Amino acid sequence: MSEDSSDLRPIARRLSVYVKPYKWGVVLTVLAYLGLAATEPLIPALIKNVFGDGFAKQSFSVWWVPVVLITLFALRGLFGFLGQYLLNWTVTRSVMDFRAALFDALVRADARVFTSLQPGTAVTKVVNDPQQIMSMLSGPMLSILRDGLPALAMLGYLFFLNWQLTLMSLVTTPAMAWVVQQVNKRIRRMGSKTYDAQLHLVNKVDDVTRAWRVVRSFDAADHERAAFKGLAEEVQRNALKTAAAGALSQPLSQLIASVGLSVIICLALLQARQANTGVGEFAAFITALLLLTSRLRHLSDLMPPITNALVIARGCLSIMDMPAEPDHGQRTLSKVRGELALQDVRLQYPGAERPALNGLTMHFKAGQTTALVGSSGAGKSSIIHLLLAFGEPDQGQVLLDGVPINELKKSNLRQQFAVVSQDIVLFDASVADNIAYAQPRDDAKLEQALRAAHLWDFVQKELPQGLDTLVGANGSKLSGGQRQRLAIARALYRDAPIWVFDEATSALDTESERAVQQALEQWQGRKTLIVIAHRLSTIRAADTIQVMSQGRVTESGTHTELLARDGAYAAMVRAQNGE
Repeated sequence: MSEDSSDLRPIARRLSVYVKPYKWGVVLTVLAYLGLAATEPLIPALIKNVFGDGFAKQSFSVWWVPVVLITLFALRGLFGFLGQYLLNWTVTRSVMDFRAALFDALVRADARVFTSLQPGTAVTKVVNDPQQIMSMLSGPMLSILRDGLPALAMLGYLFFLNWQLTLMSLVTTPAMAWVVQQVNKRIRRMGSKTYDAQLHLVNKVDDVTRAWRVVRSFDAADHERAAFKGLAEEVQRNALKTAAAGALSQPLSQLIASVGLSVIICLALLQARQANTGVGEFAAFITALLLLTSRLRHLSDLMPPITNALVIARGCLSIMDMPAEPDHGQRTLSKVRGELALQDVRLQYPGAERPALNGLTMHFKAGQTTALVGSSGAGKSSIIHLLLAFGEPDQGQVLLDGVPINELKKSNLRQQFAVVSQDIVLFDASVADNIAYAQPRDDAKLEQALRAAHLWDFVQKELPQGLDTLVGANGSKLSGGQRQRLAIARALYRDAPIWVFDEATSALDTESERAVQQALEQWQGRKTLIVIAHRLSTIRAADTIQVMSQGRVTESGTHTELLARDGAYAAMVRAQNGE
C-alpha cells in the first residue's frame, strides 16, 4: 500500500453495496434521529418561556415545568434508543454480508495467490477488518444523526431568533473546513502506514504460532521476540502519529469556534442593551448557540475515523481484487472410468530456471496402480498439480477418459479425485467431520474408512468422545502418524474413481503402513491409484512404476522389470536397502 493514498471515494462506493440491502434500517434510523432532532429546539424555547414569562407574569403553573421537561427527555431517550438500535441492526448485517463476500473471493482465488498470501493476513482481512471498518464508519454516522440533525434544527431556531447574528456565527466555517482538510491528509498517509505495519505484526504472530516447534528447536525465542518487538514498535509509532493528527482536529476547531462565539456573545450583549431586549430572549439565543457549538464540537471529530476506515477497507477489499481461478470448462462427466493421460506436457513455474515438466507424456490406466518415483524436483507433485487443474500446462494437454480437462468444469473434474497430500491439513473439527468433509455423514462408512486406515481402535478406545472428538487446529491433539492416518481415512471415505497418495504413508510405522497397503490393494482393479513414494518398499505391487528425472520419464515398468534392467530404479532400491 503506497504512502500517498489515492481518492477513497471509490472505496466508499464499494462498501455501500453491503449496506444497500438494509436501506430500510438506514431510513428508520434517520427517522428516529429526526424525531430526536425535532425535540432539540424545545429546550431553549422552554428556557425562554420560563425566564421570559415565568419570573415576571407567572402566567402558568409551576408544576407544568417538570411534567414538560420529563416528557421531553423521555421522548428524546426513546428516539435515541431506536436510532442506535436500528443503526447497529444495519451494521451487523452489513458486516455479515461483507465477510461472506470476502470469504467467497478467498475460496475462489487462483492457486497462485496462495503462494504469497499469508494465513494471518487473510484472517485479519476476512474476519477482523469488516467489523472494524463498519464500526469506524457507524460511529461518525451516529454522530451525524445524533449531533448533526439537532445542530441543523438548532441553527434554524437561531435564524428564527436573530438571523443577523446567526449569519455572523457562520463566518468561521471556512476556516474550520480548511483545518479538517489538512488534518485529514495527514491521517490518510499515516493510516496507510499503520495498517501495513499491523499486517506485518499479524503475520509474525501467525508464523510463530505455526512454527513453534522450529522456534524452540532452534532456541530462537529471543530472536523472534526481538523481531516482534521491532514490528510492534513500528505499529506503535505509526498509530501514535495517526492519533496525534486526529487529536489536532478538535482543539483547532474549538479554538476557531471560540473566536467566533466570543464575538457573537459580545455583539448579542450590545444588541440586547441597545434594543432593551428581555432576559428570556437573550438567554434563549445564548443557550441555543452554546448547544449548537457543543454539537459542532462532536462533528469536528468525524473525518479521522472515516479516513482510517476507508484506508483499512482498501487493504481489505484487495482480497476481492485477487484474480479468481479461471474455470472456462462447460462439460461434465457423469460416470468416469479414471483413465488419465498427459500428452507432451511442459510446465515451468514463474521465476524457475528450468521447467518442472519438460515434454512429458504419461498414461495412467483406469483401475490400475501407478507409482511415481524420483528425486525431489523430478516433477512428481507437478503432475498432481496439473491433474487437479491447479494450473495449466504451458504446452500439451491433460486428458481424463479422453476428454481434455480444460473442457470440464473444475468442480466436476475434482469430484473424481480423492487426494492425500504430503502436507497433511486437518480442520479444527471432530474426527467424523474431518473424514466426511463436505459430504453427508455415514457412521458405517466412517468405521470402514477408519478400519482401513488402521485408526478405528484408537478412535473408539482412546478418544473421549469417539468420532465426535475435536482434533484441534490442524490436528494438534493427534500425533504425526495419527494425523496422516486420519487424512488417509478421509480419502478412503470419498467414493472417487481416482485416488492420489502423495507420500501418504511416510509418517506411519511399519505395521500401520502395511495395513493401509492391504486396504489399498483391495481396491486395485476398481480404482485408479496414483502413488508418489520415496520409500520404494511401499510400491512393489504397483502395476506400473514411472521413474522420473528433471520433468521426464526415464524408466517405466513393474518392480520386477525395472530391477531386471538394472537402471536408475534398481540403483535406488539398492541404496535404500543399504547394498
